[in-house]
Amino acid sequence: MKEYKSPEYHFVRNPGGLSGSELAKLSDDELSRYLSGDSYQREKKKYRIKSGYILREIAGEYAIVPAGAESESPLENTVMAPNGSAVFIWKSFEQPSTLEDVVIQGMLEYEVEEETIRRSINRFIKEMLEYKILEEVD
Repeated sequence: MKEYKSPEYHFVRNPGGLSGSELAKLSDDELSRYLSGDSYQREKKKYRIKSGYILREIAGEYAIVPAGAESESPLENTVMAPNGSAVFIWKSFEQPSTLEDVVIQGMLEYEVEEETIRRSINRFIKEMLEYKILEEVD
């Protein structure tokens, strides 16, 4: 028997530049090759906040507290004070999400240019991976 997994759907940007109608015309083999391409696989990466970090709201202000976080993070003895946009991105990665998931959510939440929010989320991912606060998940 197969292991049951809860259904998940994630947004993945079409990095190859083909339109939806062009993709629909590809044969199964062509579509399989297209979807196994490196740029498409990068788009499918999911990230989430590692356990041991708690986002708390205290008197209208937010704090991120490393409560039981792994000692490999250079921020293990630090309390972070994120602004509203950082809180939004943090909450978006509390569950496994792709970059594109969070970009789409951000564009629905804020009046912002796509490239602006994409840069912010890319920077968040890069920094949080460096600080070992964010992890890549399957």
